Amino acid sequence: MKIKQINPVVFKKLSHEFQTYIDDNITGCVLCAIYHRDKLVYCNKFGWKDKENQIPIAFDDIFRIYSMTKPITCLAALILHEQGKYDLDDPLEKYLPEFKNLKVLKSYDDKTGETELEEIKNPITIKQLFTHTSGLSYGDDPEEIPVDKLYGEKFSFTGENRLKTKLDMFPIMPPLDEFSKRLATLPLAFAPGEYWWYAFSHEILGFLIEVLSGKKLDVFLKEQIFDKIGMNDTDFYVPKEKWNQLTKVYTKNQDDKLIEIEGAIYEGFKHKIQYLSGGGGLVSTLEDYMKFCIMMLNRGQYKNNQIVSKETIELMTSNQLPNNKTFLDMQYIKYGDPVSIKRNEGYGFGLGVQVKIAENMSRSGVGDYSWGGAFNTFFDIDPTNQVISIVLTQYCPEDSDWIFPIDWLRIDNLVYEALEKTSSKIRE
Repeated sequence: MKIKQINPVVFKKLSHEFQTYIDDNITGCVLCAIYHRDKLVYCNKFGWKDKENQIPIAFDDIFRIYSMTKPITCLAALILHEQGKYDLDDPLEKYLPEFKNLKVLKSYDDKTGETELEEIKNPITIKQLFTHTSGLSYGDDPEEIPVDKLYGEKFSFTGENRLKTKLDMFPIMPPLDEFSKRLATLPLAFAPGEYWWYAFSHEILGFLIEVLSGKKLDVFLKEQIFDKIGMNDTDFYVPKEKWNQLTKVYTKNQDDKLIEIEGAIYEGFKHKIQYLSGGGGLVSTLEDYMKFCIMMLNRGQYKNNQIVSKETIELMTSNQLPNNKTFLDMQYIKYGDPVSIKRNEGYGFGLGVQVKIAENMSRSGVGDYSWGGAFNTFFDIDPTNQVISIVLTQYCPEDSDWIFPIDWLRIDNLVYEALEKTSSKIRE
């Protein structure tokens, strides 16, 4: 499969939407590809790889996909599950003993250092790592979550924009074995299984892959996934011969002007690092990630390679939260205004992806699954209608409130509006 320009007139509104993002300086670039019923029906590019030097974005340019790493890591972990290396309900401490005897932090006084801890009844299970119900955190909200203050102290996640600080630190973070041991010294935000909360769970899942396979995470991903489906530009770093493909990252300054981000967020991906983040460490291209999504849509098969069984894909992409709850039902801290909360209704969580379990504001079918990354990258797979949508940008939110400038729901609706003009079989 080769990504090339495909721009039918029925997608005119979608193209106009993306061009507006560039014209209004909302982001520096956009790549988008839509796949429907075994073929690409739309591929388009907008804006700049390097805005200052007026270098246009290209289809083979490399993007930091951050949390779009997570489904890849989860699939890799499920390969080991198929091999009988573990059971989903196994306690994590069975394989990573540093996670024994964990406690929940009820309160923390950062002035005196005094903590109030509570024993947990049940240990973290491997399944809870997949579903973000482990009790771990990401350390992003010290104002609302007591344990996040300790995360900040342990890993130096400080400053007004903790997201940028955390991403800047990728090149100097320890290898996964040491990271796991450090993380396990911290208390949990809540008892395992009690809530849903975005966290370092998939980073620990990445380390579990290393322990169970005896291979470094990058090697395991390459051998078991990337080489088998031809994801030749996906890795934890960009080799020197491909530096010219690495896209610039932009954010907004105090004057609401689009500016380039420099420092580790850009330069850090140019060299091999020891922190192989299964939760957010990969770079990839539109073509590579489309191959991954096609394999997922085809229930584990890409061309003649069966990466995992159909049953594993079904397990990964079905709701794994207790009593078929949505992740909003289980969310530890309720964030967002009423409109944004409404948009997220109807989604459960599988083994690494959000899963649509009820009709909601999206026009996709029930069973649709998706996820995104910190720099406004997003993928969506709709098995009911045989649709894949991928949108890649490189925009870093200007603060830790995770303000994303791209209206994903509007894009979703424009995609289905265009597809309905070309087919009478959308959600019959």
